[in-house]
Amino acid sequence: MRLEILKAPVAFWSALVLACLCIAAFGAPLLAPYDAFDPGSANVADARLPPGSHGLFGDSYPLGTDPQGRDLLSAMMYGLRTSLAVGFGSVALAALMGVTLGLLSGYFGGILDAVVMRIADIQLSLPPILVALLIDGVTLAMLDRARYDLLAVPTLILAISTSLWVQFARTVRARTQIEKNKDYVLAARISGVGMFRVLTAHILPNVGVPALVIATVNLAVAILVEATLSFLGVGVPATQPSLGTLVRIGNEFLFSGDWWMSILPGGLLVAVALSINLLGDWLRDRLDPTTRTP
Repeated sequence: MRLEILKAPVAFWSALVLACLCIAAFGAPLLAPYDAFDPGSANVADARLPPGSHGLFGDSYPLGTDPQGRDLLSAMMYGLRTSLAVGFGSVALAALMGVTLGLLSGYFGGILDAVVMRIADIQLSLPPILVALLIDGVTLAMLDRARYDLLAVPTLILAISTSLWVQFARTVRARTQIEKNKDYVLAARISGVGMFRVLTAHILPNVGVPALVIATVNLAVAILVEATLSFLGVGVPATQPSLGTLVRIGNEFLFSGDWWMSILPGGLLVAVALSINLLGDWLRDRLDPTTRTP
């Protein structure tokens, strides 16, 4: 696959851009000019400076500053780290839930299959953003603000993953129903192999490829849902910025001429989502046999 991706320029450049963004995000404590989480790094006297400016004390701000006087480049790197962490965590949890339920419902069928699929049908009738808003609102109502801020990221991961597990479950269930009747599974069962080993060692490797493709595509969805929630003010707290938070803060000053505070984080969000979607499309074409042309 490594050689094949070199023959697909769109997929190659998408993977390269995504890799660079991940390095910049998770390496922010080492690569960022300033610590965006440190209040001492903000200088109110340098607030709302345009890109390429120098601060009152000679500090350089290549992408300008925000209303608090924070370096926007550093804030974007830390914000991207938060967005990617929520995205990866949400997809991982959704995949765990969906693949497990899909395997069990597809293998056993009966009442379990009927209950899981009816829940999935109800879930599909609700937009992901509404499900995430509901869970986030219930959590905020149950906890005080200080404790909610501490649990904001885990709450977001749980809320977003709850809205994304259905695609994993339905796809894995359909493939499991096909695989469980094949000779290699029947031979394993006749030879006395346990149910858990049949599911994990025999069926799961043969249904995991579609789940990987779904995970890649849903990663962009999870990041955009997190950005939307943060833009609405119900995501991560302001002390732990994400790209959606930066866009929301900058949007308040957009018509004052301070375009960089919202346009630059928004452009970075588009770059992340676009690179993931293009890479996911290529993976789907390469790995999913149902999309291959003869």
